[in-house]
Amino acid sequence: MRYLGGKHRIGREISEILLKYGPPDKVKGYLEPFCGSLGVSKNMLNKDYRKYQLSDIQSDLIQLWKECQDGTFKLPRKVSEKTYKKFKNKPSPCAMKAYIGFGLSFCGIFFSSYIQNKDSRDYNKEITNSIKKIKPLIQQKNVKFKCQSYNKWKPKGLLIYCDPPYQNTTGYKSTGEFEHNKFWDKIREWSKNNIVVVSEYKAPRDFKCIWKRKLHVSVNNVNGTTYNTEKLFILRKST
Repeated sequence: MRYLGGKHRIGREISEILLKYGPPDKVKGYLEPFCGSLGVSKNMLNKDYRKYQLSDIQSDLIQLWKECQDGTFKLPRKVSEKTYKKFKNKPSPCAMKAYIGFGLSFCGIFFSSYIQNKDSRDYNKEITNSIKKIKPLIQQKNVKFKCQSYNKWKPKGLLIYCDPPYQNTTGYKSTGEFEHNKFWDKIREWSKNNIVVVSEYKAPRDFKCIWKRKLHVSVNNVNGTTYNTEKLFILRKST
């Protein structure tokens, strides 16, 4: 599913690092407080953790996953631009609003602009196929979805993966301004009783990079190909 900052391209690689640092037999469960489009989660859901807690502050998105989980969400065969504009102003939470607003928008930015099919590419079909693959994974009994801010969690003994809005990048208009300093303070707090891994381009000095991957971001006719380096961080152990 198209989603700003989604990790579908590198989700499998990230899951391998997470397993290394927090294997199922060493923790009480898995928590992902910025689950988004489940780019990483989908690679963790068959790893036999005792429980999976997946949350996001975006209410439409969580509603979509809950309805996919209980089988009530009906995948649309086609979404016109007229339907796209209609759902933009629908009250939240609304599962279809998430499906359309993220999945059929330019760059996966929530209702940025309707993305037109081109050549033989059918974007709606791509999203449908993606959700069909994810659906059986999230229908397990030990997978729980919750709509809430990351800082409401009080975890203990868990493997936690965080993929927050990156600093100095395009933000998430549907969730408001993100306070990065408070986020890193919360990660320091959680790291006392949990294994916490964070995705970002950069982190404060008391965090160390445990993995990185250079990724193609876009092609610009003036500046050429653009790359960014995705990284994973954990808090350094105190001496």
